Amino acid sequence: MPARLERMFHCDPEVFRQNFNHLPHEVKHTLMTHPLFKLPALAELAQRVAARKNPHHSQGDIHVDQETAQANRKVDLHDWSKKNDISKLVEDIENGKTWIILKHIEREPGYREVFESCICDILDLTGSKIVEDIKWFEAILFITSPNRVTKYHIDRECSWLLQIQGNKDIHFFDRSDKDVLPDEELERYWMFNDSFSAIYRPQYESRAIVYQMRPGTGVHSPVNTPHWLQNDNNVSVSLSINFQFHESAWENLFKANYYLRRIGLTPMPPGRNRFADRIKSGTYTAVQGVRRKIKKIPNRPAAVARQDYDRIVKLLASR
Repeated sequence: MPARLERMFHCDPEVFRQNFNHLPHEVKHTLMTHPLFKLPALAELAQRVAARKNPHHSQGDIHVDQETAQANRKVDLHDWSKKNDISKLVEDIENGKTWIILKHIEREPGYREVFESCICDILDLTGSKIVEDIKWFEAILFITSPNRVTKYHIDRECSWLLQIQGNKDIHFFDRSDKDVLPDEELERYWMFNDSFSAIYRPQYESRAIVYQMRPGTGVHSPVNTPHWLQNDNNVSVSLSINFQFHESAWENLFKANYYLRRIGLTPMPPGRNRFADRIKSGTYTAVQGVRRKIKKIPNRPAAVARQDYDRIVKLLASR
C-alpha cells in the first residue's frame, strides 16, 4: 500500500458523523499557503479554464459576475469577445466588484492532486460506501472582490467550502425549517435548476448560523442548505470540494412532488415516510429512464467527469 500523504482536510469524526449532509459545521484545512492559490497562479488557471475546448458545462466552465453602478452584469465567457482578458480580470480583482467562478478545476494539473487529497480525506470520514450514491465529483474555485455579497441561494452539491485567502461571513439556515425553506421552493429548484428559487425572508435572519470564515477554516454545506455570504474588505479566495448525488437519491423525489402538487395533491414532504419516498422517487426515476432512451439523452456524466470518478474510487481502494 502506498505511503499515506499528509492530510489537507481535518474534521472531528464525531462532529462529522452527527452533522454530515444534515447541518453545517466547521472544518479545517492546510491550503492557505499553497502556491497554486496565489493570485498570479489563479490568473493562469482562469485562462486555461476559459480556453477549454471540451468544458463540462455546455455554457463553459467559467462564470463572471461584475457589479456596475447601474446594475449587476453577468458575463458569459462562452460568448465573451474578450476571453483572453480573464487573467487580467483576476489580477485586478481587488479593484473591481467581481465574482469569478472556475468550475471543475480538478481537471487541471496540480489542482487535481489537491482535490483528490481533500476528497479522499472527506470520504474516509463518510465511509467509502457513499461513492455508490455519487454521480460525480467537482472542485470549484471562487475569487471575489472586496465587500461583495453573494445572494441568498441553495445548491445541489454536498460541499465543503474552504477559505484560503481573505475573510468573509457565511449565513446558513436550517433546510428543515419550513418557514425558511418551504417544500414548494425546493420543488421549483429541482425542476428548473434555479438556485434563486429559494426566497430570502429577512424576518428569519435571526435563525441564521453565521460562520466567520478565515484562511485555514472551512464549513460543510449540506445539499439545499440556504445561505448567503458577505465578503470583508479584502479579496476572497475559496475552494469548494463537492459531489453531486445521483438523481434517484435526492432530486427525483422533489420532482415527483412537484408534479403531484401540479395536479392538486398535497404531497408528503421528503423524509416523513421512507416507503412513500422510495415509491415516488423510484417511479419518477423509471419514467425518466424511459424518456432518456426514447430521446437518446445521455444517462451518464461527461466522459472526463466519469474518468475522475473512477480515479477517486481507485485512490480510495489504495488507502
